[in-house]
Amino acid sequence: MIDSKQKTALADHTSEGIFMLHALLDTTEKQIFQFLSYCYETNKPKYTIKELSDVFNRRTNKMQSIVQQVEWFCARYPQFTLIYDEQEKEVVIAFSPRFLLSQAYNVLLQGTVGFILLDALFHGDYHSLEQLSLKTFSSLRTVQRKLKELNHILANYHLSYSLKKGDPLTGEEYAIRYFYHLTYWQIFDEKHSQVVASIKDKESVMALFETHASYMRKIDIDKFLNLFAISLQRIHQKHPITFLPEEVSTFEHPLIERNQFFEVFLKPLFNGNHLSLSEISEPECSFLYFMFGVMNTYLEEDLCEAELSWLTQPKYQPEVLLVEQLAQCFRLRFTDAEKNYLLVNFVMIHSASNLFGTRQKSDSFGKPTDKQELQAAFPVLYPTVKRFFEEATVSLPDLRALLQKNDRLIFQYCMLLRVIFIKYEQPVTFSIHSKYGKTQELWMKNRLLNATHRAMAHLSLTQKPDLVISDYPIHQEFSEEEQPYIFYWNGQPSVKEWKQLKQTIKQIRSAKNKAAFEKLVFAQSI
Repeated sequence: MIDSKQKTALADHTSEGIFMLHALLDTTEKQIFQFLSYCYETNKPKYTIKELSDVFNRRTNKMQSIVQQVEWFCARYPQFTLIYDEQEKEVVIAFSPRFLLSQAYNVLLQGTVGFILLDALFHGDYHSLEQLSLKTFSSLRTVQRKLKELNHILANYHLSYSLKKGDPLTGEEYAIRYFYHLTYWQIFDEKHSQVVASIKDKESVMALFETHASYMRKIDIDKFLNLFAISLQRIHQKHPITFLPEEVSTFEHPLIERNQFFEVFLKPLFNGNHLSLSEISEPECSFLYFMFGVMNTYLEEDLCEAELSWLTQPKYQPEVLLVEQLAQCFRLRFTDAEKNYLLVNFVMIHSASNLFGTRQKSDSFGKPTDKQELQAAFPVLYPTVKRFFEEATVSLPDLRALLQKNDRLIFQYCMLLRVIFIKYEQPVTFSIHSKYGKTQELWMKNRLLNATHRAMAHLSLTQKPDLVISDYPIHQEFSEEEQPYIFYWNGQPSVKEWKQLKQTIKQIRSAKNKAAFEKLVFAQSI
């Protein structure tokens, strides 16, 4: 029998839209990925063919064929081993510590007809459908079918293609750059990224960023260089940016002025790659400046010395009002640093959402938005922020319209707000009691307090804590409203009991936050 956990593990990885370019995978590739996903999630060393046939709803012969395909795939991605015992009809599978589902998916993706075409178009290596058919060991009919699916993907990014044209990709050049950036960033691998590897003198470039943009992590630098390398290739292929919306041309970075960015970053970057900054058009430079800004998140400490007077411009009034309404509705007094943190990041998110509005966004791994998954990441905060946004922005139609351009918007808000809200949340209060004595209680108390950065406080039993932890029965009477959660464990608690206690504290915290959020009223005019 298949239990509910097994069904869930399979269901989580059988959606046709699971990744940005998922439609490019053929049936065999999808089956390989579903098989690996299921085995990785269920984490068993051994499976019978009958069990797998039931899970995947396949006949025995078909299931054996899928297992064989997965076994062959191991040669392309050797971070797992699979042995099929034909006599016992059992599959033994083991994953190395370096195994990543997203990386397995990327290896599959890079072998697809659609991806090979996109890559050939980018590198200028495409010549004919016949050549593509030979390169991918596919029939012309299969190639043509896959290319139709590719057009559906491109439409989400306001692009299309026709191989009958001299320039197959149609759309604004900045949108083409963005699409290629997402595509190659999805499969980014520090060791094997051909796009980033095309940047000359990488060590000097990294040192440049470390000196003048210390707030950027290495992965942030690589992300920008991924876009820069794509821009270099398009410039060399005579595909310049000739048009930009006004919001890009007038964009201001929170930490570096436009001309300074051109001199400090773009001049050495272009010089190092055999181009002079004087040869690069203003739209090209403005696009890179814009992307350098919106591709980053800025923490409070990053903005300590930032000159942010430009945020007083009328066009940023919606963000200013949004921050004010957040403070009012959530009954908080933001510090100046917290206001700047929210304001700057809201502007970055909104600017990117306006320019690259799509029906469906995807994350850095190419996985499109799944609202259930997003809410699961923030079970209390997500619905609360969504309610706030819907009710408190009635008078700001442009801001509300962003949800149609960016279906990850509420999730991005939650990521930002979590940093601040944690500082203001009510502590989970607890009282510890042990027959082993005061030193045991002290050790347990300190271990709990040091185990998390979230607010916690130790109280006596008479101070009515949220949680009472004890290794002996507690019989003190409490009123119904003040009844604490009683958690019993052994005097020398096991690892399992510590995990159970951690989960209990998480549940109590969520309940406290939910109760506090439910009392808030958001239906106010901004």
